[in-house]
Amino acid sequence: MQYETIILELMARIKKLEEEVAMLKEAVGSFDNQDEREAVSDETGETSEGRRGQGSYKKMTDEMMMICYKCGKQLNDGANSSELADMIVEETGMNRNSAIMYIYAVSSLLSGTVFKRAISGKALRKYYDLILNEYGSAGLEKAIKATRLHIEYRKDCGLTADAIEELCNEYQSRL
Repeated sequence: MQYETIILELMARIKKLEEEVAMLKEAVGSFDNQDEREAVSDETGETSEGRRGQGSYKKMTDEMMMICYKCGKQLNDGANSSELADMIVEETGMNRNSAIMYIYAVSSLLSGTVFKRAISGKALRKYYDLILNEYGSAGLEKAIKATRLHIEYRKDCGLTADAIEELCNEYQSRL
């Protein structure tokens, strides 16, 4: 009989842990969805009040995308990400956290490694074109590999990535 009590207690604890895990996943999904909303606002031109008092977000411009691309290349060459982000903020007024996110995404695309923050589809398309022009098919293959790793990461977090997957397939067919 004592075992039944212990088993019931353990089952109650497991249920509570499962509920906590579900809440944590929801919180992480909500945080990542906020990044997605920020990326969507980059494309649509809408702005939203920033998290934790960071101010409003500006529309992601072609200038911002290009400077992030150049800085991502510099990061691959050993430059300091914090200094690069500060330069982007100073030159364009881009949100510093977004600048860092985009710099690391470009660096990952160039190296073929996973990136974990969402970037806009418009920026990803632009980066694919730039990489294809500068680094050829081999460079584009690395970028697609990095994006597929990003897609898997998103799926593991319970998020969708259909539009990104379609973009990968479109560029994969060009190889």
